[in-house]
Amino acid sequence: MKLIDAIKEQHGRPFTIPDCSRDELPECFKQMGYKTGAEVGVYKGAFTEKFCKAGLKMYAIDPWKAYQGAGRTQQEQARQDFLYGHTQRTLAPYKDCTIIRKTSMDALNDFGPGSLDFVYLDGDHRFPYVAQDIYEWSEKVKNGGVVSGHDYFCTDPRAKNVLCQVGAIVDAYVSAFGIENFYVFGRSKSLELEAKDDRYLSWMWIKPL
Repeated sequence: MKLIDAIKEQHGRPFTIPDCSRDELPECFKQMGYKTGAEVGVYKGAFTEKFCKAGLKMYAIDPWKAYQGAGRTQQEQARQDFLYGHTQRTLAPYKDCTIIRKTSMDALNDFGPGSLDFVYLDGDHRFPYVAQDIYEWSEKVKNGGVVSGHDYFCTDPRAKNVLCQVGAIVDAYVSAFGIENFYVFGRSKSLELEAKDDRYLSWMWIKPL
């Protein structure tokens, strides 16, 4: 099922869109008339580039700073500095893309309320940071815009390396703020066709008008 069709026809808390990649988001947003968005948590810039290629104005936000709770290689600052340089090279051809090397919370001051058509959150996946990102960045998205993100799951509470509590926070936000419909997607029926970053579900909802 196409992402744009699911949004128009299907509803749930959540509705799982079958056989749908997150790579459909850029074209879906274009069809919805969106022009400007942000990705928070950029890594190498590959996903941000997909939005740029679709002709969308993008803000790529990431501190590129090592922290506990990321994958082992991401806990090394030298690796983060390399990723920042890689992202600069990847996104350099796109004049409507602005790289912001700040933490998610520091970057908030660069945007006014309702100034974005959409945001895709893929930063620090630990409990307090996910909660802050969803709550604060939702205010930067216009009514009728999309709040979305990656990695709709939770790791084992005893995990020592990668830590992720995204699924629990998304569910709590949906319940607390009465979000009627939200969607999860990103797994293909065919593992051979499945994009690497679609192994973990993405999530999204449309802010009420």
